[in-house]
Amino acid sequence: MEKDKLISIIIPCYNEEENINKTLDGLLELSRGHKYSFEIIAVNDGSKDKTWEVIRKYANTHEEIQGINLMGNFGQSCAYMAGFDLAKGDYVITVSADLETPLENINKVIDYLDDDYDFVNTNRAQRWGAGKSGRAKQSGLANFIIGRISKVHMKDRGSGMKGFKKDIAKNLRLYGEMHRFIPDYVSTYAPRMIEFDVDFKDREYGESYYKGHKRTFKVLLDLVTLFFMLYFARKPFKAMPGRLFGFTGIVLSGVGGIFGFYLLVLKIMGQSIGHRPLLTLSVLLIIVGIQSVMFGMLGELMMRTYFESTGRKTYMVREITE
Repeated sequence: MEKDKLISIIIPCYNEEENINKTLDGLLELSRGHKYSFEIIAVNDGSKDKTWEVIRKYANTHEEIQGINLMGNFGQSCAYMAGFDLAKGDYVITVSADLETPLENINKVIDYLDDDYDFVNTNRAQRWGAGKSGRAKQSGLANFIIGRISKVHMKDRGSGMKGFKKDIAKNLRLYGEMHRFIPDYVSTYAPRMIEFDVDFKDREYGESYYKGHKRTFKVLLDLVTLFFMLYFARKPFKAMPGRLFGFTGIVLSGVGGIFGFYLLVLKIMGQSIGHRPLLTLSVLLIIVGIQSVMFGMLGELMMRTYFESTGRKTYMVREITE
């Protein structure tokens, strides 16, 4: 009997030679007898060990498994995007190769997607308890700050197990290291989101590639981009460059013009104005104001080029009546 839905499982892998076989075996076992069909896409993100050889072996012996071998280590965001682009499923679910989140939770993710949620997140509740590592505490603090900025209240953005409706995954575009903010970017198009607690266990082999103080510093830098992109995505024509820079430019030029008019009156009255700092400030404000307006116009051109060249829309249609 043909199954009515296809589930795409995306597994980003970096130096997971000792873990990926258990992950693939577990997913194959889960797929047997399931009410839906599975396709398993393992993405090798430039591993330096034999991860790709293991993936290729499984892909050659199991038709449910496909492998993507990237030319280099492009990062987790790019690994996700490679999997999303290849995925054909009605639902797309990401899974970590280190098995920190038990695979049986996939069934609950699918149930929530069946209940018409657009996005499902998992919270590794035991990871944030007392006595946990400094890295976990840093992640918890970063998660809190991100939530305050994006207004998306998710407890664990770093969890590797997430579920998406097909249209959400296909329209999600991740650049740099923006995989950390997936729930926040998804929120611009998918209001139906949910998170549930899952068990957490430390990986058996190897160590996570994403760690250390450099990672924390990158997150802080990315928060600025997150704030701008979320505001622009949710209200793209409220913060248009022409309005933002144009308003600022008019205010600056206006203030500079008022100062200039005041100095002109003093000059007409016979006073010397050449030595006044206010003259320099007036000229500077007018010049900066004009430049701000021009930046706004350039920003308008770039924004229109972006939307028209990529074909991206500022909205997503959930349903069209026939």
